[in-house]
Amino acid sequence: MDLKEIAQFLDDNAPAFLATLGTCGNPRVRPIQSPLLVGDRIYFCTSNTKGLFKHIQNYNGIEFCSCSKEGTFLRLRANAIFEPNLEVKRKMFEKYPYLKNLYDTPENSKFEVFYLDNLSARMQFNNGEFKLFKA
Repeated sequence: MDLKEIAQFLDDNAPAFLATLGTCGNPRVRPIQSPLLVGDRIYFCTSNTKGLFKHIQNYNGIEFCSCSKEGTFLRLRANAIFEPNLEVKRKMFEKYPYLKNLYDTPENSKFEVFYLDNLSARMQFNNGEFKLFKA
């Protein structure tokens, strides 16, 4: 399994569910559907006014889970790293036109992108077989 296969699975099976450690110390799970593969990194986006941004700033360890209609699960574990990368923000706007309604431009000061660092992944098929990925 490689990053391209992981990103494609996330694209094909949106939304994925992202778990963070909330500022109250409890886990928080939310749907997220903005994967973007750029080079050797998978990026996502959010607003710096949302709890997700605050939670990752507080503790950047995250987990994702996505499931296909056929019953294949993909679990990701990584550190989420925010990066003020205008090129990635522009590519995010190209892939997800709805972002224009939310942020107007990639330069919007509320618009943030983060990538998955130290990524490990496990794709498990309904027959019990699995594939692994470790960055």
